[in-house]
Amino acid sequence: MEILRVENLSKIYGKGTTAVTALDNVSFSVEKGEFVAIVGASR
Repeated sequence: MEILRVENLSKIYGKGTTAVTALDNVSFSVEKGEFVAIVGASR
């Protein structure tokens, strides 16, 4: 059973020449009973 679905998620910080794309069209789903961790580089 799917308990979470994310489709085409994007996140951009800043504007213009300082814009940083953190997420670019990310899609995923989480099923009941699954464990999920989202990790990335720290700044």
